[in-house]
Amino acid sequence: MSAKRSERFKPIHNLAQQREDVAAQSLGRIQRELSSQTLKLSELTKYYQDYITRFTQQAEKGMSVIQAQSYQSFISQLETAISEQKKHLLRITEACNSKRVEWTVERQKSQVLEKVMTRYQKQEQQTRNRQEQRRSDEFVSNSFWHKNKSK
Repeated sequence: MSAKRSERFKPIHNLAQQREDVAAQSLGRIQRELSSQTLKLSELTKYYQDYITRFTQQAEKGMSVIQAQSYQSFISQLETAISEQKKHLLRITEACNSKRVEWTVERQKSQVLEKVMTRYQKQEQQTRNRQEQRRSDEFVSNSFWHKNKSK
């Protein structure tokens, strides 16, 4: 007896599930990276704001030209770091969106194959039920025929 359609289809379905799992793991990794880099930008921005506040407070008290230039230079470096972090965050966001699309595609494939396999299993069960009913009917018919023949 040859393998049932649902059994022959199972490796294809398993492969689709594996691909979905890999895509989900990849999406999870990039989402964690996105979260981490968002936090980093937030911390960098807060540090920048705190440093600006310190500079303002120090400037009100008075400072030398050298101190002012030092503050200005560091503030400029912080602005550059924030700008670069925003660019990095944008790239990670785009990658995250791309991974989400990949996962969605793999998930849809897996769901379609799951439905096909379920349909095959239902058809196979219906076939088994019809065969069982046919055997039962034949048994009853044979019993009836033999019973009536012996009278």
